Parts: sequence; structure tokens; C-alpha cells
Amino acid sequence: MREGDTIDETSDPVPSAAGEADDPGCLRPGEARRLLARAPWRRLVVIGDIPVERSAEPLAGYGPWPWYDRVAAALREATAGLAYLNLLGRRQATAAQVRSAQLPAALAFRGDLALLCWGSGYVARETSDLRGPTAELTRTVAPLRDAGYDVALIGLGPAAVRPGPAGRREQGAEQQRRMGDRARAVAVRHGTLCVDLDPPTAESGQLPAWSGDRSRRTGRGHAVAAATVVRALAAALPAPTPGHRHGQLRPG
Repeated sequence: MREGDTIDETSDPVPSAAGEADDPGCLRPGEARRLLARAPWRRLVVIGDIPVERSAEPLAGYGPWPWYDRVAAALREATAGLAYLNLLGRRQATAAQVRSAQLPAALAFRGDLALLCWGSGYVARETSDLRGPTAELTRTVAPLRDAGYDVALIGLGPAAVRPGPAGRREQGAEQQRRMGDRARAVAVRHGTLCVDLDPPTAESGQLPAWSGDRSRRTGRGHAVAAATVVRALAAALPAPTPGHRHGQLRPG
């Protein structure tokens, strides 16, 4: 493990703030336990190109916990004693750095569920050629699958692109959309799940999902993102059968 990595095997579930309990975009009390009752996972790892974020932009009625910690807490509601390793760095990583620095630690952890976040670190800044980032994504997903991990590709998508000079934000958003298409193709090829962390319903009137400068999510943004991941994981679980094993998430 590197400085900044966190491993958590004992933390209590993240509590729900008052506003979250009445927000349909967020997990309702008891929802995670119900949705994930059949979840087989016991060891969760989070890797990817986004920097670790220990608190959200404050928003009344919503807790400050980041979405990945919330997902771990939701899984722990269904599986007591879930082990959780967060390998996100303090700074944004490139696709190559995710593969070279985080992947070995994830494999050494010997987990069974990996959330692999991809965002601007997988989008080339100076060229529209996405073959390199796509290859790096494949080189990260394939070893995880070979090691027995169920994998969910967590796409930050166009909504995460920060404002910039005229035309640049639109260009960045288009690049994110194109990379999203490639990520979905990788997911189908390797039997993994693909989740858009920022669905169109994330913004809700006066309850923003992002800070004004879009540098970080609000408390609601993190709560909605966590609910999106948890619901996607639950929906991808196969129907219960006696022979179910890990590695059988239905791609989406």
C-alpha cells in the first residue's frame, strides 16, 4: 500500500442525513440491505483516476461522506465484516498510473468486487485518439477479471467536465462521451458492469449535485452517486441459482 491508501475492515455504516431519507435519488433507510441481500462480495477495492475526496461540498440535509465510502457502507449493511480497500490517490492519476501503481495492490488484496473509476485521466488531452486509454483500461480490467473480481466500470461522464474557455468544455464533454462508448465496449467484452456516476437525474432544481465551480460533488451529489452504484450492482445480480459464483455480474 502507498501513502494515502486506506483499508477499512471495521467501520460502522455511514448514517443517513435527514434530507437524504426523503430524496428519491438517494438510498432510503433499509434500501441497501434489501437490494444487496443476495450480494456475494466480501472484499471491495476502489481504484481509478479520480483523486480521493474525504468530504463533500456542504449541503443542508446531506452528509459529507464521499460516494465510494457510502457504497462500502451500503455493502456492509448486507455483509457484516466487509473488507474495503481504497486505492485512489491524492491527485488525479493517468490511465497508465492506475494500471502500474494501483492494479498490483488491488490484485494483492485478493478481493471479489472492484469499482474501477475512469474520468478525465482516461481521456487524451491533446488528441482525439482514444486507443491508448482504451488499451490501458483493458489492461486493468482483464487481470482483475482473471483474478476472480467482479468489476464495475464507474464512468464520471460529461457532467464531471469543469467549465473552461469557450469550446473547450464542449470538446472535453464530447471526449468523455466517446470514451464512455469505449468503456461500455470493454465492459461487454470482459463481462463487467458499466455505471454512469452522474445520471441526468442527479441535478434536482435547487439541490445541486456539484459545487458552483464543479470542482467537487455536494453532499447530495455523493449520496446520489452512491445510490446509483448500489442500485446498478443490485440490478446486475443474477437470479439466485445453486451454482452462482463470482464473476457473473450481468454487463450493463
